Amino acid sequence: MNRETDSIPAPPRLSRRHSRNGYRGRRFRARTVYLLIAAWLFTFLLLLGVSIKLSLTAKELYQTTVLQRKQAQELARLHPKVAALEQQLDDLVRGRLPGLHPLEFDKIIPIDKDYVRNILFTQTGKPGDYRYEYKLTLKNSGLTAVHPIVRIIFFDRSGIQVASSTIGVDETGLPTLDVLERGEVGSYNQAVPSLAGKEAKYFRVEVALPDYQRPAED
Repeated sequence: MNRETDSIPAPPRLSRRHSRNGYRGRRFRARTVYLLIAAWLFTFLLLLGVSIKLSLTAKELYQTTVLQRKQAQELARLHPKVAALEQQLDDLVRGRLPGLHPLEFDKIIPIDKDYVRNILFTQTGKPGDYRYEYKLTLKNSGLTAVHPIVRIIFFDRSGIQVASSTIGVDETGLPTLDVLERGEVGSYNQAVPSLAGKEAKYFRVEVALPDYQRPAED
């Protein structure tokens, strides 16, 4: 009996190395799971934040579009009224100051007054600091040579004079142009003095002759 018992082999024992490897494997798997969960949470939160941001942006764009549409509709509704008021103001100013012309740029404006045939204005500078230049075309259709003096007066929207420019004489009254012979056509360029930050809307042309060429009064 004892001999048979002694002959049965004992079960194998697990080594300490195998036990440590198993523990490390479980820790690695757990860490991997935690990292995957953390990555998933980070991705979820990132996508959620992006989704919220896009939603807010879309809402803001929609509100901006609606506001712009309302503003456009309001402007379209007010435009005829504004145009009517501007026309009334224009009629009032031009009625109070005869001989006014709307100030237009880069366009030949026919005048046909005395010796002045037409005028061309150009604008430079920026809002609040505009500068004007003009090209004046004169023609002597009379029978004798003349020395015309032309003054261009500028007015703002309300009909207030904001600047003036003279061709033909200087500040002391001395002639600055050659005599315009019979049938002669001449063009003259001139810069307008500073408007002091104001903007002109109208202009008027005044033509005169020097004292020695004016008709004698009875």
